[in-house]
Amino acid sequence: MASTVLAVLGVIAALWWGQRFLVPVVAGLMLAMLVAPGVFGLERVLRSRGLATLIALSVVVGVAGLAFWAFGGQIARMADRSPEMIQLMADRLAKTRPDTDSVLKRARDALTQLDRAAQSIATGTSPRTQRTLRTPAPASAPTLTEGATVLVRDTAMSGSHVLLKFTADISVVLFVAFFVLAGGERLTARFIDLWGHSARGRCRAERALRETARQVRLYAGTLLVTNTVIGLGVWLAFWGAGLPDAAMWGVTAAVLHVVPYLGMAVLVLFGAAETFLAHGTFTAAFAMAGFLVLLSTLVGTAMTAWLQSRAAKMNPAAVFVGLVFWGALWGVWGLFLGPALIVVIKVIAQNSRTAHRVARLMQG
Repeated sequence: MASTVLAVLGVIAALWWGQRFLVPVVAGLMLAMLVAPGVFGLERVLRSRGLATLIALSVVVGVAGLAFWAFGGQIARMADRSPEMIQLMADRLAKTRPDTDSVLKRARDALTQLDRAAQSIATGTSPRTQRTLRTPAPASAPTLTEGATVLVRDTAMSGSHVLLKFTADISVVLFVAFFVLAGGERLTARFIDLWGHSARGRCRAERALRETARQVRLYAGTLLVTNTVIGLGVWLAFWGAGLPDAAMWGVTAAVLHVVPYLGMAVLVLFGAAETFLAHGTFTAAFAMAGFLVLLSTLVGTAMTAWLQSRAAKMNPAAVFVGLVFWGALWGVWGLFLGPALIVVIKVIAQNSRTAHRVARLMQG
């Protein structure tokens, strides 16, 4: 038992330490499994595996590029309208009359008294003496404009770094998928040979490989269904609220939902901002945010876990816990690849002589 626990901890540490290498390789292998049927069909027509692979991956890149172009267009429009949103928020706050007995004022007074009591205990003076003592004038705090300028500058620098890293990862993913698919049956046979030269071992390896590829395609289909439902729900909500570009916001929601939880959190922020800009009230913005949270909870969490558990015959709790694990281990990439990795682990455990208990634990 102790050696098993140490081995598991060692594997987790290796996965975390080698994520810069493992993440694009795993994503490339999954992409190869996903587009393999299309490559095989094109190969029968073109009589060239390399050309068929190039065309199939070009189609994937084109579709992904169109989706992210729509997403980027919405982000650019939101950034262009941000000064108008800030001005509207300033006008609403300026018209708000402070209540003389508001909760904020009473909380501030209570915190001030607590601070004086703490100082009296620390210095050995009475609270009345603390009031009479002259305290040095505090240094001028940075203004809201200065703070926003620093935030925008830091965000731009970190965003550029993230974009460059994402571009490099995507390039590696495409190259891995291309060379795996172009390798053809010889590469698959060499991979199966790693499981042993016995007929039973090879049969078990072939079965695991076919089932892994099938489960990756099922996960892609589940993601397509849930993203479509999310996109339609957001489009109808934005159209009913009278917001501009409702259809494009639906496409943006579908793209953001590719990354579970984090993508919908970004959509909630954007949807609330767009609603506030259109209607000019915080009530409408909070109502839209609440609807998007409810939609993401019902569809993005419950429906996704249910569909994947039905398709992969897995326990929904195992799917959710596994998603949390991979998200904590690999971040955004873990949230994206996590559901498929959970199914792959189950398939490997089912076809292993020593890990069948793990597969039974994950069974739905």
